[in-house]
Amino acid sequence: MSGWEAAVSGLNAAVVKTFGREVLYLPEAGGQAAIRAVFQAVREAEGASPGVYAVLFVRLVDLAAPPVRGDEVDIGGVHYKVFDIEADAEGAAVLKLRQAG
Repeated sequence: MSGWEAAVSGLNAAVVKTFGREVLYLPEAGGQAAIRAVFQAVREAEGASPGVYAVLFVRLVDLAAPPVRGDEVDIGGVHYKVFDIEADAEGAAVLKLRQAG
């Protein structure tokens, strides 16, 4: 790992530690994992129905396997489904979520 990658990874860990909360990650393949992640309920319109989504910032090292569309997350008793993933080269990802029906 280069100095830059190590610095960004350390920053990601600090952000999750400081601003994160415990969530339950439910991979589509089965199993579950309690992880710490930064959750933000977004109130912006989205092009596809239902029109409102949330985002979850995760460190990929905290997950047993890379996230995929269709995985679910339980946040405070509310279930969300992953519909998009924006991963970076330094080991973090922003998961876009829709509230599951």
